Amino acid sequence: MAYPSLFLTLSGLITEISLTCNNYPWFISYILFSIPFLFVLKDKKFLSFSSGILLGVITTYLHTQPSDNHIIYYPYNTISKVEGTIVSSRPSTFSTEYVVKIGQITTEDRKTEKVSGNILLKVKERQYSGYPSGTYLIMENLSLKKIQPPKNPSSFDYVKYMERKGIFLEGEAERIETGSHWYPLSIFQKPRNILVKRIERAFLFFPEEKELLTTITMGKEKIPYFLQRAGVKSGTYHLLVISGLHIGFLLFFLRVLFIPFAEVNNRYPKFFPSFVLVAIWFYAGMTGFKVPVVRAVLMASFFFLGELFERDMDILISILAAALILLVINPYNLFDASFQLSFLATLGIVLFWKRFKLLERNYIKSSLLTSLSAQIAVFPLLLYHFGYFYPVGLVNNLFFIPLTGGILILSIISFVIPLLFPLLRGLLTTFLRGITLSAQWSPSIHVSPSIPLIIAFYSLLLLILYPHKRKSLRSIFLSIILILIPLHFLSYKKEGKSEELYFLSFTKPSVVYIKDRKCIAFLADHYKTKEIEDILVPFLSQKKVKDIILFYTTLSYNHTATLNTLKKRFNIKNVYEVGMIKDRFAYNYLDIYYYKTSPSLFEFLPYGEEKSLLGIDVEATGDEEGMVSYIIKKDGLSILLAPFIGQSFVEKISGKMFDIAYIGDIKKTKGTIEPLSFIRYRYLILPQKYKKFEQLPASRQTLCLKQSAVKVFLNNSRLDVRYHYQ
Repeated sequence: MAYPSLFLTLSGLITEISLTCNNYPWFISYILFSIPFLFVLKDKKFLSFSSGILLGVITTYLHTQPSDNHIIYYPYNTISKVEGTIVSSRPSTFSTEYVVKIGQITTEDRKTEKVSGNILLKVKERQYSGYPSGTYLIMENLSLKKIQPPKNPSSFDYVKYMERKGIFLEGEAERIETGSHWYPLSIFQKPRNILVKRIERAFLFFPEEKELLTTITMGKEKIPYFLQRAGVKSGTYHLLVISGLHIGFLLFFLRVLFIPFAEVNNRYPKFFPSFVLVAIWFYAGMTGFKVPVVRAVLMASFFFLGELFERDMDILISILAAALILLVINPYNLFDASFQLSFLATLGIVLFWKRFKLLERNYIKSSLLTSLSAQIAVFPLLLYHFGYFYPVGLVNNLFFIPLTGGILILSIISFVIPLLFPLLRGLLTTFLRGITLSAQWSPSIHVSPSIPLIIAFYSLLLLILYPHKRKSLRSIFLSIILILIPLHFLSYKKEGKSEELYFLSFTKPSVVYIKDRKCIAFLADHYKTKEIEDILVPFLSQKKVKDIILFYTTLSYNHTATLNTLKKRFNIKNVYEVGMIKDRFAYNYLDIYYYKTSPSLFEFLPYGEEKSLLGIDVEATGDEEGMVSYIIKKDGLSILLAPFIGQSFVEKISGKMFDIAYIGDIKKTKGTIEPLSFIRYRYLILPQKYKKFEQLPASRQTLCLKQSAVKVFLNNSRLDVRYHYQ
């Protein structure tokens, strides 16, 4: 199949998947399906787009409509007995999550019914935490419920992630037993377990090297956090995820391995490609058939199938065909960041190689341009998915890509010759120290591009790579750029007009007010900076926030954790603290870096004094147990932020009326509870339903942050208080 037909078919498939999964009206798909028929007399290749639309309709319907006997149609309460097979496992420090393919259930009246579908089984007991994939489980008294949505805005949407894997329910079982039942994928799991145990024995006293080796060679459901952070900041994270690069090194090793058998290869030319096909698909099975691996194996398979059938296969056709097959198998792959990044990186490398003839250059230039082409190809998507980009990866990959190849090839040899494990350990230590040191000094680019801007970027890239193409094609790309860039700025301007207040579901009191791309943040000194880095920073970036005014809700030794994290990404206009903090023992702002270099950054706010900022008035009302309380006023509305209420503070607010009261904790004494009963509020926000809160006055609505962050719309003195995911 020629480029245009295959490309148009893939474009139609991607278009239909996007429309269906984003709930666009059906007639839009019908219009797009019909348009190519208007040009059929001019060029029949346009019908390939219609076939892609039709293919997308079929495959999305099959994947979005569960079968009649799917487990989701059964009540989500306790089922007395459920049997199924483990598809994959994800162990952590204190628990293990299994994806279990259900086969049958036994109801309370002992009736057995055949069911289908996957569930997420959570196990906390240590005796149930070591089962490999392919294990047949008998679960007694299994309680099921829907997977819960994310608590905070910009948090990882676990519900959508699992739905795209066909998993809608999670549960726990009182008792688990194993049974005998053959599972096709178990043939890959046994050799994997043997290799993993050999790695554990060889690296018993080197846990970090063991995690790195297992991640690079065998793949892991969850990459350890220390590796993930170092890999991202050093620009080498893609080396930790098994992908086409690893398959390329494996193919290189197999080529070298077969050099002594050149005579056999010449006599039986189809033996080597047949052997390679079996080897690479077996390796894909051992890694769990992850999308990047399957994509690379599919592409390689087309080449070796071409050798078997004595036909040439173009690399661009193999890339497009692999993408088409994976999307037909599972249309939700389209929304997987790994799928998008792996295909675009490979496509970028191929297009750059063809355009600039990299094969004719020396190794250093070819390696540098190859790394650069992959980084350029994925640059906008990295910013879209993660909000940051680390350009140091352009240089790091020149060193770490061949090092990764050496680790992968030497690990295969070491499994056969264990005496080489010390040498392998040295390479792993070098890799770890290199990415860790690089991550410490790595600058980053923080931008949140819109989808129109991303499409405009790739249109511009195609114009640059193929300037010699027909004028009509260049005109199409140029029109796309001229249309989409203004749309990006319109969406940017619209996003900046929001005026909202968020009570975040963090481990410490955290409230943010956003208006006109500026933010007033009431934050504790979050030593758990993961909440700031992974949730708050992406959320504020999505809201196009540039400037932050910071109010602290805790009185800690020195406030540097939150400040350091936010200052890397945003412009901190002011840091407000209550004026009496200087009287505290251990006050040391005079000694910290920021006070010496930017003394104007800090401003002290006396109790009872109001500060007008961004259209709201903020008053620090008091502190107890090292926590500061505030009252926010806007257009006649009054909001209380009280991380802790004790006897001295409750006397200041007793008898007052608030539209919203956030109470993080109270001192359960008679001197606190009685005055607290005279406080009135329309909405009450609590961290969770503690018994100590039962004696609080009734409100129109009580919302718990354990369930979700709370979003408040502040417009025209009208309150709209809701959980953020509603």
